[in-house]
Amino acid sequence: MNARHIFLMLAAALVLLGLPCCSDNYDKELMPTVGDRVLKVDGHDTAFNLSFNASPSTNEVKVESNTLWKVEVVCEGGWCSTDKVSGRGSEAFSLILRDNMIAERKCSVTVYMVDAEGNKLEGVPGSSLTITVTQAVSAVRLDPSSLPPFAPQDNQRELFRVIANVPWTLDVTYEGENATEFITITPESGSMTEAEGGAFEGENEATFYVSVADNRTAADRKAYINLRSGVGSYSVEISQIKSEYSFDVSPAENQVVAAEGGSIAFGVLSIVGWSVDSSADWVTFSVPSYPDGSGSRVETVATVAPNTTGQERSALLRFKPADGRYQELSVYVTQRAYDMTFAISSPDASEVVMEGGGTLSFDLDSRFDWTLETPSWVSASMAEGNASTSSRGIALEVAYNSTNSNRTGTVTVYPQATPFAGGVTLDPGALGIEPLRFSVTQFGGREPAISVPWLRDGYTQTSATVEFNFYSPYYRIVEAGLEYRREDASSAATMTVNPSDPTEGTASFELTGLDPASRYVTRGYVKDDSGTVKYGDWSYPFTTAGQYPTN
Repeated sequence: MNARHIFLMLAAALVLLGLPCCSDNYDKELMPTVGDRVLKVDGHDTAFNLSFNASPSTNEVKVESNTLWKVEVVCEGGWCSTDKVSGRGSEAFSLILRDNMIAERKCSVTVYMVDAEGNKLEGVPGSSLTITVTQAVSAVRLDPSSLPPFAPQDNQRELFRVIANVPWTLDVTYEGENATEFITITPESGSMTEAEGGAFEGENEATFYVSVADNRTAADRKAYINLRSGVGSYSVEISQIKSEYSFDVSPAENQVVAAEGGSIAFGVLSIVGWSVDSSADWVTFSVPSYPDGSGSRVETVATVAPNTTGQERSALLRFKPADGRYQELSVYVTQRAYDMTFAISSPDASEVVMEGGGTLSFDLDSRFDWTLETPSWVSASMAEGNASTSSRGIALEVAYNSTNSNRTGTVTVYPQATPFAGGVTLDPGALGIEPLRFSVTQFGGREPAISVPWLRDGYTQTSATVEFNFYSPYYRIVEAGLEYRREDASSAATMTVNPSDPTEGTASFELTGLDPASRYVTRGYVKDDSGTVKYGDWSYPFTTAGQYPTN
């Protein structure tokens, strides 16, 4: 076995163990001898040129090599850059160009071989290759750049030329929110195709015709032919003068009327007769038609009735000339609705569940007058109210449930017929506005829990401190008491306190005047706000201290 075989076997073993083979790494494999080194860029082995249009772009450049290499960009202004500055073997990098709206420009991009330390291979033939990158300047415009106003009726059309060296779109915008579309575009030559929404798309140069429809309105009108691209936009104004016939309505803008209604005075100027109508019966006119065409302005008043529907509404008013050479004019009237808010903002749920008694509050937001109805065991801070206050907080006092069962009642707020602005009275029932309701459920049926009394801190011959606990979430405790007596006595004495918390607490009593060396028993009780007394169990006896002898 020779040395070469031994080396190969050791190398294979190191590979299987995942260890580096030797000091000959991959970089040295990318350092072939001078005669074997290869460097081609996009298939070229000598300098070449790349040309791009004015749009921003990212362009892949392929490098074919068996060496390490780097990329160097010489570019004034930084409009050309690369996504990587080095590579190994056959890889690709991207040329990234910004848009050009100034002038044609050039830069150089050089790919050169490097050694393992990243140094250029000086004096080696074919070790570098330079690309000259040229970018054209944007040329996006329309010819002609302006036109005189079109006449009202002439079936005119104008030939336009798109001058561009980038992809573009073409569309038409009309001046004014309700401007009538009166322009038609017809492609003539070049790569110009129709896109969505009536726009057109193209690339480089094209021609098209602009046709203008007759203007039968009583107003000048205007539109814009817009040429748009990634490197800029260009517009040409197209205007057309108003009809030589005079039919004018003022105001011509859409109108907004308050919920209580009102009137709008329109002036109609015409040399022929005219009429006006409404798409809704809640708009009427003082002069619905005028047969005279004297050319003087005639006033007609549109009267808008109060809106009692509860919803905003609109009507179309159509002013129609008797002569077909005129174009009718339309005005929309929108009428607001009365604010008819009637809602409870809290409680959020339609049902309230309570253990004991207490105060329950809710907010009523109402534009109507209202009345309130509650069950007998619930009292309200306000039983009725009016719409002058937009939001009211109402407190409900819920009595404690001392019955033996749960109970449920309904709190109902009824909207009432209410005067609104403009002297209009709205009936909520006729508008489908229902009363507001929520239920209150209160638990009951549990006796108070009263513990057996106990001694605190011991006792003396004639005194003792006795305490007990009580818990009563369903009764309102107004008094806690303690009965105590000698075990052999038939009658008991009583002490009482008023608890600070009506539902739970500890009652403490200081007993004095007791007999020495005597056995006593005690029991606690509570009284609710209805006067009902509930007793606890008697305690185990306790004995006071004995009598000390005296001299």
